This record gives sequence, C-alpha cells and structure tokens, in this order.
Amino acid sequence: MPIISIDGPEAVNIRKQNAFAAWGQRNTDNRVEPLAQPSFDVPFQLEPGESIFTIGSCFARNVESELVKRGFRVPMREIFSTPAFEGLDTAIVNNFGTPSIFNELAWAFGEQPFNPDAAFCEVKPDKFVDLHMVNGIRAASLERVKALRQGLFTATRKLAECRVLIMTLGLVELWWDKHNELYLNTAPLPSILNNEPDRFALHVLSYEECYGFLRRALEIAIKHGRDDLNIILTVSPVPLMATHRPQDVMTANCYSKSALRTAAEHVVLEFPQISYFPSYESVSLSDRRIAWMDDLVHVSREIVAFNVERMVNAFSGVETQDTEKDAVARFDAEETGEGLVMAHKARTARAEGDAAFFAEHANWSAKSVAVAIEHARFLFEQNQLTDALALVTGSSDPSAIVLCGEIQLALADYDAAIETLRPICTNKVKGRLQWLVMVEALTAKKDIEGLLDLEKKWLMIRSTQKSASLRIGKAFSTLERFDLAAPRLEKAIDLDGSDNPMHIFEYAVALIELERFAEALELLDQPMELNDRQGVRADKLRTAARKGMGASA
Repeated sequence: MPIISIDGPEAVNIRKQNAFAAWGQRNTDNRVEPLAQPSFDVPFQLEPGESIFTIGSCFARNVESELVKRGFRVPMREIFSTPAFEGLDTAIVNNFGTPSIFNELAWAFGEQPFNPDAAFCEVKPDKFVDLHMVNGIRAASLERVKALRQGLFTATRKLAECRVLIMTLGLVELWWDKHNELYLNTAPLPSILNNEPDRFALHVLSYEECYGFLRRALEIAIKHGRDDLNIILTVSPVPLMATHRPQDVMTANCYSKSALRTAAEHVVLEFPQISYFPSYESVSLSDRRIAWMDDLVHVSREIVAFNVERMVNAFSGVETQDTEKDAVARFDAEETGEGLVMAHKARTARAEGDAAFFAEHANWSAKSVAVAIEHARFLFEQNQLTDALALVTGSSDPSAIVLCGEIQLALADYDAAIETLRPICTNKVKGRLQWLVMVEALTAKKDIEGLLDLEKKWLMIRSTQKSASLRIGKAFSTLERFDLAAPRLEKAIDLDGSDNPMHIFEYAVALIELERFAEALELLDQPMELNDRQGVRADKLRTAARKGMGASA
C-alpha cells in the first residue's frame, strides 16, 4: 500500500504551490550548492531555557552542544556532572541503532526488565563492562558498572519531564547477543568475542526491524512523556565507519541510511507529535569538499554547526551568527574541480612511483593544495626531504600541516615539527596522525613534561581514546621512564579489550624493569593466541620475570 494517496488535481495543485517542489538551477541562486538547505516544517517553538531530552547516535551530541550554548537544559549532558560520569567522554551515551534506543527507553521506564546478569560481562578478574553501553568504556568494578547503568536510567527518565525530545538515528549493522536475544549498542570487545565466539552474530537490520523498534521506542516516549510532548526526528549524516559485510562501505552505508530514512518517514506520518529535520539530506547533498573531513567519515565542524544552528534557529525563532559563512569560506578556499581531478592523477602517479608525471605537471603544485600534498608525499618517499618540505610549508590545509610536521621530524628538526603541529592538536581537526608525530618529536627531544602536557590535552578531547595511553606509555618506555610507562600501558590494555600480545609485552617489560616480577608473570601467563615469533617473545619475558623473582627471593 502507498504511504500517501493524493487525488490527481490536488497533487498538481500542491506541486504548483510548493516553492520547494523543484531543485533550482546551478546558474542561479539555489538551496542545493554549495550547502544543501532542505526546507522543513516547524510546527512548534522551543521555550527559552526549557529542558530538552536527546537520545541517539553521535549527532545527538552535536545537537546538545548547540542547545547548551543557547541556554537550554539538557539532561543527557547534566549526567556528566554526577560522580559516576564525571570526566567521561559524552560519546558513552550514544545509541546507534533503533533497537538500542528502544532498549534504553524500555529499561528506564520499566517496559522491559533489565537483566544485569545478561548485560554485565566480566572481562578480567573483578573487571566488568556493560554490553549495552559503548565499547570504549574502560572495564571497571561491578559496583562502578552498576553505578553507570543506574545513572543512565535516572537521566533517561528525565524524558518524562521534557516537552521536547530530539532523536537521531545512526546505523543498521548491529551485533546480536544470541544467549540473551538482545541487540547490543556497539560491537562486543574483541576479548569477549574471542572468549565466546558462538554467542554473538552481526545482523543487518531489515526495514521492518528498523521501523518496528523505532515505533516501539516512540510509543514508550509518548506513553511516559508529557501530554504536550513534541519530537524532532533526524537521521544522522555520519556514515558507517566500516562495514562487516562483503561489499563496499559506500553501498552498505547507502542501505543503512535508506532503511532508517524510510522508517523515519513512516513514523512522521503516523505520529502527529513528530517532526523531521533533514540533517542527513543537508550534509549528503552538500559539496563533499566542505561536508567531510579528510577521513571522509566525520562531518566537518563547520557544516555540523551550520545544520544544528539552522534547526535550533528555526524551532526557537531566534537567529544567531551566520554559520553558513564559515562553511562557505571553507568551500571558497578549496579546490577547483580541475584541481581535484589532477590531484587524483597525482595520487595514482605517486602510487606507481611515476617521477615523470610530477616533473611534467610541477606547475600544478603551486595552483592546487591537493596536488602539492601528493607531490610532497612523493618526494618524501624518495627521501627528497627539503624539496618536499618546500611544497607544503605555509599551507593552512590540515593534511599539508601534518605532512609538514612529518617531514620536519624526518629532518630531525624536532622543535619545528612541534611548533608546526601544535595548532592542529585540537578537537577541531579529526584524526590522530598529528598526535602521533608530536609524540615522536617530544620523545626524540626527551621532553617528559611535553609528553605529559600532550597526553592531558589528548585525553581531554577523547577520554576513551586508547591511542593516547598506548603511545605515551611506549614513549616513556623508550625514555626508560618505566614508572610513567606502566600505568599508561595498563590502561591501554584495558581500553583495548583485545589482549593484543604486543601491548601486553610492552606492559610486561615495564613491570619487569620496575621489579614487579609476579605481576609480569601473571600477565604473561594469561591465555593468548600467539604466532611463533610472539611465542618466543613471551617465553623470553617469562624467563626474565622468573629470574627476577628468584634473584629477589
């Protein structure tokens, strides 16, 4: 059956009267390029300072940031001022699939029983994780895990006090717990998956499943919410980071977003309380050069701000700063279409080691940042460091700045590398390469205080990022500061959850150097899947630990 049926004459009349019925044209002002600005209905207005409940994928956290700046109360942000959540990354309350959103609402409001035995999994002696929270949370005591869960329930029940609910939908590739017949929020930790290989399975949800869980979640919200509850529903523009299916991630992501967008369309038609905001459409239809960061996964800071501000402006009736100018300014600074085509050819030439191409098209490095980066990478790989550095020095492009720092590091100009990279070690620039190069430069300078300051800054931006603990810990091992290395390497193993043998060996070495031989031996004797070379390494470390224990006896 059709989801809408309109008589012919009425349909024609609607099209004629709808100012947004057509796309417009490129040679005139339009609402598509460079920033897509789809129209949307605004059936209610936000009240200044009111409490707004948010739930869903990472895009919900972007919305929260703008709401807080505008003076609205956000229960899912206020949770981070409580003792259990203090200092944790806001990403830990993300819910990526419609089943996860349903689970959280059903458990919080008592529509489904929450079974702690099914949810809390022991990954190490007296160390537990909650399978239904994001997998980046460090394993902790059972009491700590229970406190986080109860805190989340308390915050979720705040929905009952809010007049407005904003919900963002994320993805459809989810992990299924066969033993408990429940969908998880994110993938189980590798150590859990390895220990119980028959317990979990990856499911790609059908449209019917997406819609069914979404509808049930909305019914709970409406049942337990205020009589005047209004709901803003959106599909997150953030794509799948990677797919577990044997197909291109672009194809898998298209299905994922299509299923969620279709489910959203159905519930908007069914529930008069729900309005749809087209954030997915705005980002995906905007010029890719301004919509996406260099990793092609994270949405650019400028376009996130533009979309969130556009939504809040419309529903609050208050216009604020024009973030469209910020996003367009980024567009104006980007490449021409011809430059991007040449950059693609340069990337291919670099992969093939084609020096003749760069000699023939050297003039393009002055006209196109993208070509200059590829040319500089080619020269860098050929160990022509000075010439490579000249091509990217002074560029404001983050990728060029990181490459500049890499080249300076290779030239052993550590101070220059640090000064080059320091400005882009912020939450405004995605990726971790700039942080890793900074660690190498500070390690080469034997700058202990610099490493400690960098670690603090890194963890403030991503408190769940294991790279910071691991890389800083390895740096301290290199500098033979094992007292500083050990706690960081221990944290990296906990965050990793995969019991990566190389990480375990790093930590074991630090323990042996600190004469904590019994702890090192216990660590090395835990079950691990090792190849032949790793097995030899483990045996040598066990021998060193036993020898140390004997010598200290």
